[in-house]
Amino acid sequence: MFDTGKYAYKSDLKLGERYRDKTTGLDGHLVSIHLYEHACERGTLRYVNGQRDVSEATFDAPELIHVVTGVPAQSQRTGGPDRAMGGRSNPVR
Repeated sequence: MFDTGKYAYKSDLKLGERYRDKTTGLDGHLVSIHLYEHACERGTLRYVNGQRDVSEATFDAPELIHVVTGVPAQSQRTGGPDRAMGGRSNPVR
């Protein structure tokens, strides 16, 4: 858990563990966790690409599935700031 000011950020992602992205099927080892101001969470996977080069790609945490357990990552919450906190409203068309 990370906390700063009035917010506490929790992550069930585990550094060094293998995860697979639901959309692309890419799997690799989790090398970093990104927590953004309004609780958006992302994880960066390191993998060996088709040219046998080491590459990295970053994905939204809820799209990552733990390879060994098959359990998808749970995000504290997604999206930007709450409307009550001054978040952007949808434009009127």
